[in-house]
Amino acid sequence: MTEQIADPEHYKMGLLEHLRELRKRLIYALASILVGAIGAYYYSGSVFDVLCEPFFKGFGSSALIGTSPAEAWILKVKVAIFCGTLVMSPVLFYQLWAFVAPGLYESERRLAIPFVVLSSALFIGGAVFCYYSVLPLTFSFFYQEFLSIKVLPTIKIADHLSLTIMTLVGFGLVFELPLATFILARAGIIDHTFLIRWYRQAVVIIFIVAAVLTPPDVLTQLLMAGPLLLLYGLSILIARWATRDAAAEFNRA
Repeated sequence: MTEQIADPEHYKMGLLEHLRELRKRLIYALASILVGAIGAYYYSGSVFDVLCEPFFKGFGSSALIGTSPAEAWILKVKVAIFCGTLVMSPVLFYQLWAFVAPGLYESERRLAIPFVVLSSALFIGGAVFCYYSVLPLTFSFFYQEFLSIKVLPTIKIADHLSLTIMTLVGFGLVFELPLATFILARAGIIDHTFLIRWYRQAVVIIFIVAAVLTPPDVLTQLLMAGPLLLLYGLSILIARWATRDAAAEFNRA
C-alpha cells in the first residue's frame, strides 16, 4: 500500500481534472496578488521613488513627466500590483508546487517549504541583482545615447515604469532556471546529457530570451545573457544530481 501511495502513477488525473486544478491554482494566485496589491497601495508612492533611483543615477537631473490626468493613479496601481507580486511570491510559488506535486514521489512532496523558500529567494534575488547592477548601467547607456545626438531627454513616467518593472520581473524569472531544471529532471523530461547535447541551441535561445525580456540595447542583453549562461551551466549539474536521485528513488520503490 505504501508503495502505491509513493508512486506518482497513483495520482494520475485526466485532462479535465488538470484544467480544474489549474483554474483553482490560478484563482488562488490572482487573489493573493490582489490582497498584496491592496496592502501595498498605501506605500506605492515610496516604492515608486525607489524604482526611480536607478533612472536618476543614469539620467542625472533629467525630468520624468506625466502626460494624462489619471496617469499618477494608474502608475500607483501598477506599482501596488508589482509590490503585491513580490510580497506574495511565496504564495504564488506554493500554488505552482501544489499544481505539480501530485506527479511527484512521496518523499519529493515533502519538499514544499524548501521549494517555496528557494524559488522566492531566486526570484527576488534576480530582481535585486537587476536593480543594483543592470538598471543603473542601462539608464546610463540610454542617457549617453541622448547626449550623442544632442537631445535633452524628458521621459514619460509610464515608459520608465514599464521598462523598469519588465526588466526586474524578467531577471527574477530567468533566475528560476536552476529550479525549473530540477523539476523537469525529476519528472524525467530532461537530464544533464540532454542539456549538454543542446548547449549550442541553448546559447542562441538565451540571447533571444535576453533580447525579449530586456530593453533593446546590447549592454542590457549581455547583462542578462551572462548570468543566464552561468545558470545554464549550474542547471547541468543540478540535472545530473536530480536524475541520479530520481533513479535511486525509483529503485527503492
